[in-house]
Amino acid sequence: MKTSDIVIRRATESDVEAVVTLLAALGYHELERIAFSATFAKVLRHPEMRVLLALDAGKQAVGLMTLSHRPQLRLAGKVLSIDELAVLETARGRGIGQKLLQEARRVATELGAKRIELHTNRHRESYRRQFYVKNGFTEANSAILRLECE
Repeated sequence: MKTSDIVIRRATESDVEAVVTLLAALGYHELERIAFSATFAKVLRHPEMRVLLALDAGKQAVGLMTLSHRPQLRLAGKVLSIDELAVLETARGRGIGQKLLQEARRVATELGAKRIELHTNRHRESYRRQFYVKNGFTEANSAILRLECE
C-alpha cells in the first residue's frame, strides 16, 4: 500500500463497525454498543467535531482520526484537538498516521486555529517511537487530571 493510495474522508453512520474496530486498535475493546452508536451519531452531527477515516485502495478503513475545535480564551482564537488517532496494526508504518496528521493541519488552517493539541498515553507505542515529535509536535509541560462523572 502506498500513501498515495490512501483516501481521507468523513465518516458516516454506516461506518460504525469500522470505527469500533479502529478504536479497538487503540485499546478500547469494551465499548457498550448501544451507547456507542448513539454517541457516534451525535458526534457526526456536532458542528465542532469531525470523524475522519483513512481508506486503503480497497476502500477498507485502516485509520481513524477524530477532531474537535473550540475557541480558547488564552489563545484568543481556536484550538483544534485530535481526540483519537488510530491505525490498524497491520497497516502501521506505511504513512497513514502522517497523512491523517496532514489532514489535521489542513483542517486547522481551514478553521483559522492557532494550535493543534492532542493527549496521548506515554505507554503507547506511538509515544515511545516519538511519532508525534517526528511530525512536528512538542511535548507540553502539563498534566491531565480527571474526575469521572456518572
